[in-house]
Parts: sequence; C-alpha cells; structure tokens
Amino acid sequence: MFFHSFALTLQVESLSSISGGQLAVHKTMTEKVIIITGASSGIGREVARQMQAKGHHVYDFSRSDRPQEGVRHCFCDVTKRESVEAAVTEVVDKEGRIDVLILCAGSGVAGALEFMTEEDMKFQFDVNAFGPLRTLQAALPTMRTQQPLEDGERGRIVFVSSMGAVFPLPFQGLYSATKAGINAMAYALRNELHAHDISVTCVLPGDVKTGFTAARRFNDNGTDVYTCMKDTFAEMASDEENGSKPDRIAAQIVRVALRRHVGMYNTLDWLSRAQYLLQRIAPHRLGLAVVRKMYKC
Repeated sequence: MFFHSFALTLQVESLSSISGGQLAVHKTMTEKVIIITGASSGIGREVARQMQAKGHHVYDFSRSDRPQEGVRHCFCDVTKRESVEAAVTEVVDKEGRIDVLILCAGSGVAGALEFMTEEDMKFQFDVNAFGPLRTLQAALPTMRTQQPLEDGERGRIVFVSSMGAVFPLPFQGLYSATKAGINAMAYALRNELHAHDISVTCVLPGDVKTGFTAARRFNDNGTDVYTCMKDTFAEMASDEENGSKPDRIAAQIVRVALRRHVGMYNTLDWLSRAQYLLQRIAPHRLGLAVVRKMYKC
C-alpha cells in the first residue's frame, strides 16, 4: 500500500483473466471493476451512474433490472447465498477481479420494538446485516488474491450505513440496530483485511430524498400504547422528503470509494457531521433529549 505509480493514466492493455475461453482486457490502469448492491434505485443507482461516467466497469447487483447506460445488471437477491455467489462469479468470469465493493442494498422496517414480529426481525436483519456479509464473503476470495493496483491496494469495501447507527431512532430500532451492526462489522473487518491490502470504510448518510421512504415497511401495532408513534412516522417521512438529493450523497460516496486514503467512518453532510460530533462529546442524556424532541416522543 506504499507504492504509487507515476503513470496512473498510462494507456496499457493488460490481460486480467481468461475464463471459459473469454478474454477480459482492461483498457487503462485507472479503470476499476465496481460492484454496487442495490444499484437499481435510490442512492445506489446514482452511485452507479456517476461511477460509469468516470469510465469504470460498473455492475448493479439487484433483483430489479432497471437499465442504465453503461451499467451491467446482475440479478442478485442478497438474502439468498446462491444468488449472491452466482452474481459474483459472473463478474469474476468476465473481469477477473473486483476492485471496489459498495454494499448499498437495504430496507427499512418501522414500528415499536415491543410489537415487532419474528418476520419483521428476520427480514430487517437478513437484508441489512446478513446481506452485506454474504456479499463480501463471496467477493473476498477473489479480492484477497488478485494483483494490487498502482497504489498497492488490492481492493476496497464500502459499507453504506446510516446516521441511525450513531443516533438510533425511536420506532426504527431494528433498522438502527442493523446499521450499528454494519459499523461494528466494518471496524472489525478493517483490521482483519489490513494484511491483505484491502481497505474497509463506512459512509453514514443522513436524511436523503429517495424511494426508500415509500418502500419502508410499517408495523403500526401498538399505536394505542405508543400514542406518539404516528407523529414520529410523519416527522421521519417529512425529514426524508426534505433531505439531501441522491446525486449529492452519491458524489460523496464516489469520492470515498475512489480516493487513495480513506477514514473509518465518513459523514456526508454538515448536519450529519454535527450530529456525529454531538454523539462523541455530549452526554447521552443530551443526545436522547435531542432525538426525543426531533421525533416528538
């Protein structure tokens, strides 16, 4: 990781793989093979568009095939190991390597923890926590053994977490728990992969205006007990509808994914940075009070 070629834009033709009689050739040393889970919509789709515009080889791992110019779709259900492994194999057979893995696929389940069903719990963790783990497990055997790039790095893994991991949200306890788990997983993985020259990082978006809001599952059982829950749901939806635009957040994620040196946790807007700082330096009592006020609890 300590040597940097002076010729990053040197035009070369390098044989990267021969698989099933198919020759995979990369035109320049600066082109990277990038997998993005959940790139058919929301932030992931915009990240894929921006990566493709920079000339990279971009693969969308998702269940929905929503064509985007220059982005190759691979069917992938992150809750099914065989589906993930088949999608990764498809990329490796064609490209011979995986340079950047961006784990963006996610879902949301909202409701009072007291009334969450087994189905709610399993669904939320299967997509948001186990899905990224399945994907990196399928990709790492290739990433660990491939030739390093010019900067000495063999690859990079980018987890798309959430500010909900820093300030767990009322009535989004399951979602926040999965994102906190992602942060912990990434932290551990960064040390595990240090000797293999694979960097690991997390990005923590705040409120973003995407279709995620409409797609969120709601378990509204217990509204008679938790009388503020409906107001909290409405406040969350309003914050997201007035949140950052996906292209702005995606641009930040692209920068994190491609820059040479990257930190462990990356906030993506001024409000998130302020919230992250508050959580680090303020008493928990203050943080809890701020969240209660924000979400009308």
